[in-house]
Amino acid sequence: MSHDKQPSPLLLIPFDKASIREAERFLREVESRRKLWRNDMAKQKEREICEASRRLLQRIDKAFDGVTCYREVRVLLGGEAEDDYMSPDAQALLAPLEERDDWRDIPDDLLLACECALSYVGPHAYRFLIPAFMSAQLRHVPFDTFYAGSGMKDLTVRRAQSMELNEEQRSCISDYLSMEVILDPLPDARFFTPWEADDYKENYAQTMKPYHYGEMLLRQFCEREGIEMPRLTDS
Repeated sequence: MSHDKQPSPLLLIPFDKASIREAERFLREVESRRKLWRNDMAKQKEREICEASRRLLQRIDKAFDGVTCYREVRVLLGGEAEDDYMSPDAQALLAPLEERDDWRDIPDDLLLACECALSYVGPHAYRFLIPAFMSAQLRHVPFDTFYAGSGMKDLTVRRAQSMELNEEQRSCISDYLSMEVILDPLPDARFFTPWEADDYKENYAQTMKPYHYGEMLLRQFCEREGIEMPRLTDS
């Protein structure tokens, strides 16, 4: 997101002063978070990116190339504002500040400052933001609450958000979830996508637990990528 984007004065006319102050407070808080994260990000840049992550980064870049977001008002800032329970008018003031043209132009520190946003956006914004979050994570940006998948029984939001994804984009997200386990120093059960949950229910639910289905997906990814299978903790 460009630092130069500012709302047009005409856009402020329909909004009351309280909504404008609320939006201004939110933007100051986001900027404060960005400053706090920059030191942590500088440390992470020294970490080496493994070859499997590099290949996946290239696939993500290709699969989501040209994806824009013009059909939804709420994108990164709006999603984070919804998580902060901001009023609709204050959220509307953020719309002109959103990056919508190229997800690669969203700074990593802004993603960190708004890492809860992805849970509160619609399918077009999700398709626009998910490659930015995945790419940043693969480059070791230290997210705490960004999740591309979910548990097998808790995928209602993700199912609605995934409507606009094509097959290659879905494949990137599935492989990202496997790569996330490999990059985690204390790996646990793998998260799932809605299409994986459907596959499990249709083909595997009678013969294996969700944990072992995730283990199977991870093993398939490791074999395909030539990666050593990590030791998992069956919880």
